Formats: sequence, structure tokens, C-alpha cells
Amino acid sequence: MTLDRSLALVTAVLFGLILTLGSVVVVGSGERQLTVSKMDEMQATALLLTSAMSQAASLSATHADRMAKDPLVISLMKSSDRDGLTRLLKPTYDALASEAGVNMLHFHTPDIKSFLRVQDPKNFGQDLSTIRPMILAANRSRVLQKGLEVGLAGLSLRAVAPILDGETLVGTVEVGVDIKSLMELAKSASGADFALFLSPAMTGVTPKGANPSKDLAGLAIEAATDTALFQTLYDRREIGLSREPVQGMAVVEGKRFGTFAQPLLDYSGRMIGTILIARDFSDLDSGFRRAVATATIVTLVGMIAAFSIVMVAVRAMVIRPLRDLAEHAEAVAAGTATEVVPQEDGLEDYKRLQRAIAAVYNGARRSSTDGGAA
Repeated sequence: MTLDRSLALVTAVLFGLILTLGSVVVVGSGERQLTVSKMDEMQATALLLTSAMSQAASLSATHADRMAKDPLVISLMKSSDRDGLTRLLKPTYDALASEAGVNMLHFHTPDIKSFLRVQDPKNFGQDLSTIRPMILAANRSRVLQKGLEVGLAGLSLRAVAPILDGETLVGTVEVGVDIKSLMELAKSASGADFALFLSPAMTGVTPKGANPSKDLAGLAIEAATDTALFQTLYDRREIGLSREPVQGMAVVEGKRFGTFAQPLLDYSGRMIGTILIARDFSDLDSGFRRAVATATIVTLVGMIAAFSIVMVAVRAMVIRPLRDLAEHAEAVAAGTATEVVPQEDGLEDYKRLQRAIAAVYNGARRSSTDGGAA
């Protein structure tokens, strides 16, 4: 193999190794950064929903506490005036329902029976002492309670405040916020989908539409912004109970979703299910792949250009002078060379070699001439 081809091969292999190593480092770093960005985005999205739920719970607590301390409400509860309480608070409930997503304004008697549901005045009288621990806790401790609780109407974000006439408990009042409306607001703000899964085994309640024989041992969707998506994820066993936040990736109908699951806790801190977030990262992943492809093409074009420039320079500075020198040396050996005049091109080492060959050649000629003259 000639020096020209050897140098071309070695240079091409060297450029290829550098390109491969650089691509592995750059792509690997980009993937790690993309993974970290996805994790940060999912955690920020989860914080968005939990913050919205915390604010809604605080709002419910504020309204419940205000109503519990209203002298007119206290008077109507003492006199068991259900109609008067309805007329007084129906406008308030309608305003809260339209502006704050409130879907429940419920009063209870001291013996923990339903006294008045302002949203459904004809539905009252049920004994809640065995199914509503939040009401029981507020009733016995006489301290406001707030947070998530599973009731007859399903999971809701509630606040229960005691209604006191001096030191005497005359009842409790409950304000509840629709979870689904909070999830829809969070979806509008983040672009992600949200779902709440309840564990019937932990709550003792099977959500509406769930199959008791199937779901008691697992999870059932209580509320979701995209029920079909989350049901698919659940059927694939992408969702499960965990006491720690869990992140993952799933492909559904050709789309890549990032998933984030965290424990769903009720007002007392007891785990009752899972909050799951799913975010479509297909566009982000496609953008990353396009960026990698573009960078690869640019790098290849740059490599070809750099290879061409290097090989032109090598040929001009090394290969051509060496070829000329080799041809002249062959001519000297064959005795057909003429007097050598060093060429002023090539590297300095080649020029020295040219002059050395010329000196040897000229010295040989003088020796030959002197010998012939003698």
C-alpha cells in the first residue's frame, strides 16, 4: 500500500473514531439532560395539582369556618330551621359553585346526622357517624378538619368546621370542592393529564362504575381528565400503589408518555390510593431525535470537509515532494539523473534530504571525473 493510501486510510479511521466518540458523549449528555428535564417537569406538574388542592382545601376551610361563626347560622342550627338555613345560604352556595368549584355545602347535627345539603335540600337524615370520619373528628375535637375524604358521593376535597354556641356544639358545617374541576384547571395550565386512583381495600368504598370483584384487590379510577389513557396504563400494570413518588415512561398508541405517580393521602395522612400524572413527550423526543440527526449530518459534512483539507495539505507538503524525491533517487541509482538542484518546496526535512542526495550525486560525479582524468 502506498503512503498516500495509508495516510488517507489512517486519517479516515481517526476522524471516524473521533466522530463516534464525540457523538456518544454528546448524545449521551443530551439524553441525560433530557431525562432530568422530564423529571423536573413532571415534578413541577405534580406540584401544580397538589398546590391547587391545598389552596382549594384552605379556601373550603375559610368558608366553612366563616359560616360556622355566623350568628345567624348558629341561631338557625339551634332552632333546627332547615328552610331558613336553605334560604340564607343558597345564594352563597351558588356563588361558590360558579366561582370556586364548590359542589357541597352540608350541615350536620351534633349526633352526626345529615341536617341539610344546600345543593340537595330534600336529601337529609342519614347517619354519618360510621362512614364520615372527618365529621366525627371535627365533632369530637371541635377543631376544623380539612383535606381529602371518601364519602357517599365519592372522593372530595372537604373542610368541616364545628358550629359552637359558646361551649355548646350545635352542629358542624362542611364545604366540599369538586376534584375533577381542579384537575381540569391543572390540565389547562400544564398540558398534562391527571387521574386519581382509589384503593377499595384501603377505603372500603368502590368507586362508581368499578367492578367490585375485580377492583377490590387493586385500584379503580375515581376521577381522570382522560379515562381511556389511564385505564390503558392501568391495564398494562404501569400503575400501582407506592409510598414513594415513582416516575416512568410508557408508549400508548405510538405516543411516548412520561408518568409520575405519588401516594394519595386523605385528611388524616392515611394512604387511600395514587395520584397519577401523564404527559405526552412525543414532540420533545422527536425534537431531540431531529436535533441529533441534524448534528450528525453537520458533523459528517464537517468531517468530510476537514478530511479533504487535511489530505490536500498532506499531498502538497508530504506526498508530492516525497514522490519527486523517490523518483530522483531511483534515477540516481540507475545513473540516469542529471545534476540536482534542490527544489524549494516541501517540508524542511525534505529539502535537507534533497540537498544531501544532490551532494552525494555531485560527489560521485566528481570522483568519477577525477578517476577518469588520472
